[in-house]
Amino acid sequence: MSILTKSQALYESLEIDWETVSLNKLDHYNAIEYFLTLEDEPPENANNLQKVNRYLQVFYHLCEVGEWEKAGQILLFSPLSLPLHEQLRIWGYYREQIELYQKILGKVNSEQDIICLYGLGKAFYNLSDYNQSLIYYQKLLHLARLINNRPAEAFALGGFGKIEHINYNLNGAVYYFQQQLNIANEIEDREQQAYTLNNLGYSFYFLGLAQGNYHNQKTGLHYLEDALEIANQINNQEMQSLCIDSITQIYSNRGQCNKSLTYLFRQLGICEKNNDQLRQARIFNNISKCYLMLKESNQALKYSQAALITIRKIGNKWEEALILNNLGVIYCYQLKQYREAVFYFEQALKILQELDIREHPSVCAANISVCYSYLKNQKKAVFYIEKAKSLMTELESVEDKGVLIMAIANYYWSQGHFLSKTWAILLVIKVLTIIPPWRSANGRLAMRTAIKEIFGI
Repeated sequence: MSILTKSQALYESLEIDWETVSLNKLDHYNAIEYFLTLEDEPPENANNLQKVNRYLQVFYHLCEVGEWEKAGQILLFSPLSLPLHEQLRIWGYYREQIELYQKILGKVNSEQDIICLYGLGKAFYNLSDYNQSLIYYQKLLHLARLINNRPAEAFALGGFGKIEHINYNLNGAVYYFQQQLNIANEIEDREQQAYTLNNLGYSFYFLGLAQGNYHNQKTGLHYLEDALEIANQINNQEMQSLCIDSITQIYSNRGQCNKSLTYLFRQLGICEKNNDQLRQARIFNNISKCYLMLKESNQALKYSQAALITIRKIGNKWEEALILNNLGVIYCYQLKQYREAVFYFEQALKILQELDIREHPSVCAANISVCYSYLKNQKKAVFYIEKAKSLMTELESVEDKGVLIMAIANYYWSQGHFLSKTWAILLVIKVLTIIPPWRSANGRLAMRTAIKEIFGI
């Protein structure tokens, strides 16, 4: 008796009743049989989509003949290590995910719809389409409560929290993540506990950073450490990578860059093995930030450029804006190539405004002003200072306000007059009281810039 391949075993499990197949549907069923039993295995050098193409083709043929339950079976089939729809997410094929979910949504049952609605919320979020993401998370919450699916209800609340965080409403993010955690604790869902603690910790930490509240920062780090402990206990590599990614961002923000790099390179190996495109891009960019603070500009540039190439493959515009901003920081504050810095900052600013993101646009505008101050273009320097002020919101963090004041200080310093330089020094002192160098990466960058400008060292 021959051993069936994965695809052949899947074909058997579909239990197609050929006697009931109508003539007008025969071509579709023949195609299904061909893809699962006769088509050659993809070559070793096949790209990711080629590796799962046969299953995608089978899914669409099943949809064409109205075999919705069988199509749902394909969606949940694991051709490699994860269900097909999740494998596409790891590889960054969000648009392909969306097409699958939308095909089958409302065609099978409520539990299948839960999978599709949650997947659609995540996929649109990963494509930086937060309005669509919110719509699907709202539908998910409604359905979850209707059928009393508590895990799905918790995931919907987590989706709300992530959107609140991206819009820089950190108090709102904490509120939703806390609700998610309450449900995860109630149903004793360890995986969701880790996922939620990570998001809650990340939001708490940056809420504390924005407010200058050390207690909230400490609470956030505590939650992140708890999340990592659970991820280790359940041996979930993706969750471990997510938690370590969050923790290392905090380590690097506190100046522990070498410690961060040790973790980041370890996680990069895992992401490369799993071909997790989004996580790879984030890790590349975080490595770049560490090298920037270590004054290794060539390495910083190398990893930021790698991050940009990776993120553009998958179309996450929010992450692209963060990477572009980091490239601008490297060119401005490390390489002193101000026109190149403006090029990247302006791209980041354009994306953030198109996405209607409340966080970071004012910082991008302030950084552009710094570049024009160094380029002795006073008119544009003032224009972008005013633009940064107009982009400030009531939710703007003390960090961002510190960056803006530093931009104003740079403008006055560039005037070259005794009085303007004196005023610039006073503003720098103010910046260092708002964002002291021992508290954050922005503070250390401000201190480094001030020392170089004032003392020439």
